[in-house]
Amino acid sequence: MRNSDNKATLLLLYAIIIISMLVFVFPIFWMIVTSLKNQTDAFTSVPKWTFAVTWDNYKTVLLEKNFLKYLFNSLYVSVLSTVIAVILGSGIAYPFARYKLAGAKNVLTWILTLRIVPPIVSILPIYIVFSKLNMLDTYTALVLMYSFMNLPLATWLLYGFFKDVPGEIEESALVDGCNRFSAFFRVILPIVGPGLVSAGLLSFIFAWNEFLFANILSGPHVRTAPVGLNEYATPVSVLWGQIAAAGTMIIIPIAVFTIALQRKMVRGLTMGAVKG
Repeated sequence: MRNSDNKATLLLLYAIIIISMLVFVFPIFWMIVTSLKNQTDAFTSVPKWTFAVTWDNYKTVLLEKNFLKYLFNSLYVSVLSTVIAVILGSGIAYPFARYKLAGAKNVLTWILTLRIVPPIVSILPIYIVFSKLNMLDTYTALVLMYSFMNLPLATWLLYGFFKDVPGEIEESALVDGCNRFSAFFRVILPIVGPGLVSAGLLSFIFAWNEFLFANILSGPHVRTAPVGLNEYATPVSVLWGQIAAAGTMIIIPIAVFTIALQRKMVRGLTMGAVKG
């Protein structure tokens, strides 16, 4: 009787997992399908499952709409801000994890609150500051914004990873002739490599998908890909096929990075929990 109950429970869990996967994957599938339709087939009130495949939407988006430049802008600011966030996050998290600093928990909590604050609350003063500094529509504005937006996430993730590294490992490196600086780079960082990948990939995803700050702070010169999607919603109509094609190209880099680094990312996220 117990075996039958266990099998029923297992089947129910599998059914829930499959249904959940379909719910999350279907919008992506439908976007890809829509990107291969012409405007007439994409705009029908009753979805068409059989249609003539066309690549015109991708040609228009890449060659006529200059969307490739928006993708480059997103890639540039996302990569650069991710590198800065991970470097600064490592520099902040390591001393708090390794040494008993006064007020460490208060500082870490304050850092975390920076990530909790809704972006819409701070967008107006940030816009005014960057406007006074003549930094609107520049890469610097977006890189700074994304770096400090992801800094709390990177700091807290890396704090947990550094906390899991036994202090004896660093002490052994010091005995072998390393100083604190070289021990950190030659011993500690390689150990928390998967954690660095996890923090970096999550920071990259958040920066790549960010819309609000990019929409307010960017302009025609540094417009990012998510903001560029607005161009396909015209006063006359919504170009669903081109929006779907542009959206598909936006998710491709994320999918490639995630698939390529999934093992290290999963290992990093399961290295250990943040300790108090």
